[in-house]
Amino acid sequence: MSGLFISYRREVDAGWAGRLAADLKRDLPDRLVFHDIASIEIGEDFGIAIERALGHCAVLLVVIGPGWLNVQHPHGGRRIDDEDDWVRIEILAGLKGNLRVVPVLMGGASMPRGNQLPDALKPLVRRNAHEITDKRWDYDVGELVKALGRIPAHGAGRIVAPPAVTPPPHIPVAHDLPAPGTVFRHGPDFPELVVLPAGRFLMGSPENEEGRSTDEGPQHEVTIARPFAVGRYPVTFAEWDAFVAAGGTRHKPNDEGWGRGRQPVIHVSWKDAQAYLAWLRDQTGQPYRLLSEAEWEYAARASSQTRYPWGIDPGKNKANFAGSGSQGSKRQTSPVGSFAPNAFGLHDMIGNVWEWVQDTWHDNYQGAPDDGRAWEEGSDSRVLRGGSWFDGPVICRAAFRLRNSPDDRFYVLGFRVCCAPPIV
Repeated sequence: MSGLFISYRREVDAGWAGRLAADLKRDLPDRLVFHDIASIEIGEDFGIAIERALGHCAVLLVVIGPGWLNVQHPHGGRRIDDEDDWVRIEILAGLKGNLRVVPVLMGGASMPRGNQLPDALKPLVRRNAHEITDKRWDYDVGELVKALGRIPAHGAGRIVAPPAVTPPPHIPVAHDLPAPGTVFRHGPDFPELVVLPAGRFLMGSPENEEGRSTDEGPQHEVTIARPFAVGRYPVTFAEWDAFVAAGGTRHKPNDEGWGRGRQPVIHVSWKDAQAYLAWLRDQTGQPYRLLSEAEWEYAARASSQTRYPWGIDPGKNKANFAGSGSQGSKRQTSPVGSFAPNAFGLHDMIGNVWEWVQDTWHDNYQGAPDDGRAWEEGSDSRVLRGGSWFDGPVICRAAFRLRNSPDDRFYVLGFRVCCAPPIV
């Protein structure tokens, strides 16, 4: 049993945990990486799924950010003091079992002192921690990978069961979403969704960013006040063809000979996207819609503020765009999920296909909403974000914006869904 289980506070540490999980999956391809709730299938019992996963693991990585210890329960008091708290249950199970428990300190966090922890968790302070800093992320993760490679797999395959609790129901509805990081879907023919946390970010690009256009400013702070669910991938041909088969539309887009299935759907207009979303609402009873432009950029950046979600430079094989080094570069779309996800667990936010958002076009952000709402006054043109397989690296920056008529259908145009009530 050689798997790695990542435990984290979804309210405050989801970004770090997601990035760490992606790096470990890349650098340790022969090790199962259980990314906590993000690896639990819809409808599974939390306690049983966690117990089963820990039984396959040799290491429990406890991600600890600056706010980890003091996250508050909705009914008052610290979550860590609640015997039904899932992070507490995971750590306790690891300490009682035959796993190596490794605290991973993120964002400058310090190891909690014994008198700050519940009695049951005080043994955690005796476990040697590993620090990962943002400035030296790649080096620090590399050192962790080396250390993990030296930890032998445990042979017993046994883990002491967590304390008996009654798990909360796992009903993914948009008005009462699961915790950030959860992956779910409302049916086999519908898009997979990832729950994103609430947060704040700087929208647009700074004036000194290479390749910047004036319509990307002024840079301004936007607050996303509540979690929301976003398509894990752009809508695929398989999902669109299910829409056609159900009689929801007669429009069967041309796939240009690149294949259907997991290829992102193309040749769809903003109005086509709205028809698909109306069908999803009718089929599921859930508030499906397009992302606002602000929500899209928040989701794409995933706590980053650089030109690309992964850094300043375009890099190689990070996404599908011209000059990216990917197989589809300047040739065609790639199957969704061909590249590593961003820190929120979203794939293909950059490149592959342009993604329609709800907003109408404005020449700059003067007067733009600061709460994540779609900005729909004025122009008839609609905004597209993210770039495509055909476009170069400057166009595929996180801040770049494009506009088209809502009736346009081209071989670079697709979209991604959101499931959350509109911000009003």
